[in-house]
Amino acid sequence: PRKGALARKGHAARKTAAPGPAQAERSAPRPRASLPHIDSKTLRQIVAKLQAMREESLSIVNHHVQTDLKPREEASDVGDDLDQASSERDREFNLIMHQRHLRRLHQIAEAFERIEDGSYGLCEGTDEPINPKRLLIMPLARYSLEYQEQQEKMLGRTVEVEGYVEGEESFTQED
Repeated sequence: PRKGALARKGHAARKTAAPGPAQAERSAPRPRASLPHIDSKTLRQIVAKLQAMREESLSIVNHHVQTDLKPREEASDVGDDLDQASSERDREFNLIMHQRHLRRLHQIAEAFERIEDGSYGLCEGTDEPINPKRLLIMPLARYSLEYQEQQEKMLGRTVEVEGYVEGEESFTQED
């Protein structure tokens, strides 16, 4: 990344706690700084998508919390070894999903903070605007497609983005 691009914005150093239900349920952000690289209609669509993602993740997290609060039978009292192994696998899977959605809620809260401070939609590696169509498809994107591809090539990975046609400036998603 360009020297100072991340530090100047404070994204790399900013580590906020995972949002609790009260923080996560707050209303839509109001940009305090302008976002000249994203028109207002597109920004409203992005905010709506972020809110839908937040609601989905909150629902899943709340479901897991409610499930975990129910009294459990002792594992030794439940069925044979196969039943116990299956039950343990289900608990581990649920824990992984719970953690994934908590991380997603944290990323959504950070996206709302960036919308408020005017840095949303700027590539954290180059400080250049991210294509608004990419943000509509992936509202949590922090890097431009070009920068991410460059980083993936350096790591020896390939990037496959559904809806993107190589060599074209925009995504093929219908507007």
